[in-house]
Amino acid sequence: MAGTVKDLLRSLVGGIEGLVGAVVVGMDGATIEALKVDPNFSVEEISEEGAVASKVLDYMCQKLDGGPIDHIMLVAERYIVLLAMAGQDYYVGIVINPRGNVGKARLQLRRFMPEIASVLNASVT
Repeated sequence: MAGTVKDLLRSLVGGIEGLVGAVVVGMDGATIEALKVDPNFSVEEISEEGAVASKVLDYMCQKLDGGPIDHIMLVAERYIVLLAMAGQDYYVGIVINPRGNVGKARLQLRRFMPEIASVLNASVT
């Protein structure tokens, strides 16, 4: 049974060690839902930039005939950012600290993304 986007996002990030924040975003850069764990991190700021990065990398995948993007992982000094596509119009962004559990984050994305995409796309129609 499908829950709300907020409930699904909370379930997705539950148990991910090192979580900083998570966000559900439209490809126009608009934040649909945000969950902040670290009060010093502005998870909303990744919304627009994540949408732009997703579009650029999707274009690159098309040029390489690589198929649609499943997810993108960016590893930086202070954060690891995972962006997972929820259909063509949305993505989920998860930010964890460098000591966070990337494997668990990827597993949770694989587990919850079909339902999140279904709820998001049902709310549009």
